[in-house]
Amino acid sequence: MWSVTAYMFDSLEFRHLRNLIAVAEEGNISRAAKRLYLSQPSLSTQIKDLEDVLQVPLLVRDHKGVQTTPAAEVLIAGGRELLKLRDDLIATARALQCVTFLPMRLGFSSFVDHALYEMVCSIHTSLFPACEIRPESGDPVDLLLMLERGEIDAALLTLPVERAGLKTYFFTQSRLVVCMKSDDPLARLEEVDPSELQGKMTIFREPKQHPEAHQRLMEMLDEVGISGDVGSTNKTPRDLQWMVESGSGYALIREGSELQVGLVTRPIAGVTWTVDSALISGKSTSQRTIPYLVREMRKRLRLQASLPPSKPVRSVRPSMGQQSLPLFG
Repeated sequence: MWSVTAYMFDSLEFRHLRNLIAVAEEGNISRAAKRLYLSQPSLSTQIKDLEDVLQVPLLVRDHKGVQTTPAAEVLIAGGRELLKLRDDLIATARALQCVTFLPMRLGFSSFVDHALYEMVCSIHTSLFPACEIRPESGDPVDLLLMLERGEIDAALLTLPVERAGLKTYFFTQSRLVVCMKSDDPLARLEEVDPSELQGKMTIFREPKQHPEAHQRLMEMLDEVGISGDVGSTNKTPRDLQWMVESGSGYALIREGSELQVGLVTRPIAGVTWTVDSALISGKSTSQRTIPYLVREMRKRLRLQASLPPSKPVRSVRPSMGQQSLPLFG
């Protein structure tokens, strides 16, 4: 059965939003009509029709002009987003006619969240189904060299990345937490004091894989009085967890990471350390799909951030109000 709500939605068109935004920005119907190349009576009628359809007042008229109501402000805020989305869709559709679909050569580090890599591939495929994705895994140092030589178009990496001539598109940020065995005495705590980690933080990612990140991590540990005694270096996140499970020490990993049986994570009291992930590309690349990919990724991530989590993470988060230290990345 056709509902009144469905009729209201169908009656709300882009031109209504555009007209309302113009009136709000001008504060005067006559000026807005001139800007929109409409007659003043025609614009007034369209606004009145919209008020009738929505059954809410949108404008309050006074001797100075017009003021928007709270209902109008909601429509205007959402309308600006919808109009921008419309323009982006049109631009993308037009771009499909002129883009030469060279394969998207995408590098990625094993320390980048795999869910982020899957999201990038999924969005790119949905936008450009005819464009093949050619993945290339490797260490950040190697992937950055490939970017500079033009052997790949972009790479998903953890920050910091200190290379001139590259573009960085920040995507996600995740808290760093301590990974330990579940039967460790510190696992009974909700958070671990930095003093408890002295001499125990010994398992690290191979420094040569990402020298800038390793140097920053050592600085962060030093800032809270933890000596970064490198007892074991590992090339993958799984290797890090395996060394923790073997009793070789503690490691820092991304909060919410899938943990092997027998391991838990705990935050460090008084600090908020994060690892940042970004898409890195060369300033000049023949791959024309990247700007559209980045724009859509940011929209999805903003939407995702506004939704409640679907399930709790396996790590324990520190309480709010703790002191934040400089970010890892």
